[in-house]
Amino acid sequence: MNSCLTFAGMQQNVEITTIEGLGQPGHLHPMQEAFVEHDGFQCGYCTSGQIMSAVAMVKEPWGTGDSDVKEAMSGNICRCGAYPNIVAAVQAVRRMA
Repeated sequence: MNSCLTFAGMQQNVEITTIEGLGQPGHLHPMQEAFVEHDGFQCGYCTSGQIMSAVAMVKEPWGTGDSDVKEAMSGNICRCGAYPNIVAAVQAVRRMA
């Protein structure tokens, strides 16, 4: 669930994971590592949302192709146009899973 679509106060007793909860410097989540490795960010504006959506997407039954990743991630907008790198990062993590 995107944070911009819900009120945190209505999520009592619900586990909420933020980008900070995925990993920290020195112990990054595999998706965070993949974004760094594949240069899946440029200005950083969308990076948190892209990574959180990508982590959720990997847990869901999407197809294996790049077009499936693009469809699953279509709600996230990247101002810099790093989409090919984002897809590469997501696919790298999917191959490891």
